[in-house]
Amino acid sequence: MKFNLKINPKFIKISALLPLVFLTGCATVISGRYQDIHVTTYCGTQRVDASCHVSNENGEWNMSSPGKATVQKGFGDLVLFCRGDNFEPHMMRVASTTTATNFGNLLIGAGAAALVDVNDGAGYSYPENINFVVKSCRAAR
Repeated sequence: MKFNLKINPKFIKISALLPLVFLTGCATVISGRYQDIHVTTYCGTQRVDASCHVSNENGEWNMSSPGKATVQKGFGDLVLFCRGDNFEPHMMRVASTTTATNFGNLLIGAGAAALVDVNDGAGYSYPENINFVVKSCRAAR
């Protein structure tokens, strides 16, 4: 008896790529490892200019406020250290949150994908808009 088995080439391609889904993180693919944050500094309720140093376990970035920086996401807090003409240097910590795609990895049983997303920071995010409020300010020089 002779069998005539034909396999669709698309099936072969999809089958070959399927393991990659589990080896790469879902959040890494969908939202990436980096995100923009917008920082605005205030003295009380008045918006003021400042220079800020932003850092987490994955890097350090300098920026002007109000302004935007592209940071690598991470599990740890985002630490902002800002100084301006109207206030002494101040520090603020902003906690990261776990993204929905990271929870999705766990729900579908893609443990390896979750580990990738946790390791490269893509499974976390920071607030897009951060208000850096300094309560004690002096008049501009």
